[in-house]
Amino acid sequence: MASTLVHRLHESVQRAPEAEAIVWQGRRTRYADLWRQSCATAAWLRGQGLAPGDRVALLLENSPQYVAAYYGILAAGGVAVGLNTEARARDIRHWLRHSGAGHLFASRRYPEFEALAGACEGQVGLVDVDCSGAEADDGWARVQACEAEAPDWSLLSDPARLAAIIYTSGTTGAPKGVMQSHRNLDSNIASIVSYLHLDAGDSVLNVLPFYYTYGNSVLHTHLASGGRVVLENSLLYPRKVLETLAAEQVTGFSGVPSTYALLLNRTRLEDFDLSSLRYMTQAGGPMPPAAIERLLEIVPHVAF
Repeated sequence: MASTLVHRLHESVQRAPEAEAIVWQGRRTRYADLWRQSCATAAWLRGQGLAPGDRVALLLENSPQYVAAYYGILAAGGVAVGLNTEARARDIRHWLRHSGAGHLFASRRYPEFEALAGACEGQVGLVDVDCSGAEADDGWARVQACEAEAPDWSLLSDPARLAAIIYTSGTTGAPKGVMQSHRNLDSNIASIVSYLHLDAGDSVLNVLPFYYTYGNSVLHTHLASGGRVVLENSLLYPRKVLETLAAEQVTGFSGVPSTYALLLNRTRLEDFDLSSLRYMTQAGGPMPPAAIERLLEIVPHVAF
């Protein structure tokens, strides 16, 4: 049987449907709810004429809606295209054309939402999403009104089929679309789950954007293992991040060097209960040895 992110999520749902999958702004999404929302999204996309291999873009902040949309796209046989929510509308329009995306899930909080919506009219099917959940008449509500149907597993039978496109940061030129197959994604997930020894008892506090490869990996590894993903989008307020970490008693934390520099320089880590932490991971560049030593002094019990 083929193994994809959708298969792995389905297995986690079957093992513990009532377990928490996503925690965000006080809202707790169970695995059963995430699965239903993902399947409703897939059904809606198929109803819109989505064909296998069609691209669907995501311009959403980290949220339960992002996760359900991502898995719904894959379950429908589509290709998920995560876009940088900090990019200008002109760049978003370029990436939509470059990727060939026919649909776009876009946050109403995106600063240039109105301009983008106007540009998409007649070109790209736009689903406006209010990630706060305050608006009951947004496009996401209409998507979720669709009856959730089980995935057509035959659409996920070929591991070599394209699953996602992630655009690079453009450090050495224009951002490039990196094409990832289902096999690419699944191999990455299996490797990380193995070396971190992740299981359903683990939970991670995620501050990394999902349109970024690292954040994307953190999300999928923990859902594949049946764990819990706690979303915190307030890295500019590092004390709030640590308060959430302590309150939720997470077992893992991931960041880039600047993430750890922010926590070390703008807070006193010693003032927070970090006893639940089992592992911390870092990528995106080298960390200064002094920063690593300081972290290990504060949390000597943590694998880093």
